Amino acid sequence: MSGHNLHPSVQKFKAFVKQHPHIKDHLRKNHGLIQSYYEKWMILGEDDPFWDTLPDVKNEGKMSKKEWMKQFGVLLQEIDWEDVSKHIDDLNGAIGQIQQIISNVQQDKQERRPPVEYPYY
Repeated sequence: MSGHNLHPSVQKFKAFVKQHPHIKDHLRKNHGLIQSYYEKWMILGEDDPFWDTLPDVKNEGKMSKKEWMKQFGVLLQEIDWEDVSKHIDDLNGAIGQIQQIISNVQQDKQERRPPVEYPYY
């Protein structure tokens, strides 16, 4: 949505957020805060000490590729592959039964269809 379609107070709030990166980080991490921060901004204003008391957002969720691969490897080691194989076999059986039902229904339709008779033989 372009800025010219927004209410002027919303445009001012957007400018305020752009000027304060730590607030921007909070809003990116938790989108649910946008409404409450907007309301606080409307009531308290830009110069209120509340905006300075917000803690810095840490990049806890970001992992390096090496850490991610290590964690992924640990998860793969914890998988019970025999259990996975049993589930796959069960799914194959269920799919086979569904295919059998579909073919039975198609055969029933073929058998119920009256033969086409051509009057000019």
